[in-house]
Amino acid sequence: MSFKDLTAPESFIVEWQYRMLGDFKSALIQAIAQADHINTHKLSLGFPDEVEGYRRYTQEDGWWQEVQKKAGMK
Repeated sequence: MSFKDLTAPESFIVEWQYRMLGDFKSALIQAIAQADHINTHKLSLGFPDEVEGYRRYTQEDGWWQEVQKKAGMK
């Protein structure tokens, strides 16, 4: 697995999916996943990379598969 070519949003999602996040980031991803539109926007003001990564992971077809390839996981 290689993180050197990943963007910050991609790295965050890889760490989440492979259970590599610490306590704070684990709580953050739970908050992002449960937030409504208004609170997701508020979270994005402080954590833009993390929110972008989650949005792309959940809304863009094929995005996660491409990230896995880029990181050398597939």
